[in-house]
Amino acid sequence: VVMLAPGSGLGAAYVSADGLPLEGDTLNGLEGGHVPLPIHLLGLPAFRCGCGRTWGCAEAYTSIAGLPQYIEHLLPKYPDHELASSTAAPKEKALSLRGRAQKGDPLALEIFDYQARAMGIHVATLTVAFDAKFVVIGGGLIDPGATTEEFRNRYMQGIRDAAMPWLFPVQRETIQIVPAHYGELSQAIGAALVALYRTHK
Repeated sequence: VVMLAPGSGLGAAYVSADGLPLEGDTLNGLEGGHVPLPIHLLGLPAFRCGCGRTWGCAEAYTSIAGLPQYIEHLLPKYPDHELASSTAAPKEKALSLRGRAQKGDPLALEIFDYQARAMGIHVATLTVAFDAKFVVIGGGLIDPGATTEEFRNRYMQGIRDAAMPWLFPVQRETIQIVPAHYGELSQAIGAALVALYRTHK
């Protein structure tokens, strides 16, 4: 299982058949947020990541961290948009996008469509590397308490559509890209179960 949870950043984990996550030699196994995306496939400029890199970190294109740069890049297409004249701070504008998308705001929907495409390409990259059958998407964009079913379905389908062309043929037939059942709580529950397993092993 590969788990990807976009929030303020991009949480990522690979869980093997023993039920435990890949840790790596320095506890940075599958630090998936800072794997570079092939951004030429997205048609987007190089966003700066919070880690300081400008090589196309997946986190900058799939999480809240990159939303201000999406707004800066795409807002000129929408000169009459409310955010074009807003004096709110960039972070405040970014945090308003999820609610705007629920109401059909075209700028917000375009941004989250880009994020879904970026996530789908990232899913393909990680699937080629790890060959996981299941890719679980967590985070606030698929949380039933924070988003509409219509929005979640659009986001998840965008991920699947972007991933499929880049997978090996056999992977296209077997992979399951699914939303986390418990939404934003999923990664916390998983971490708690790992701790419980290790203390009682």
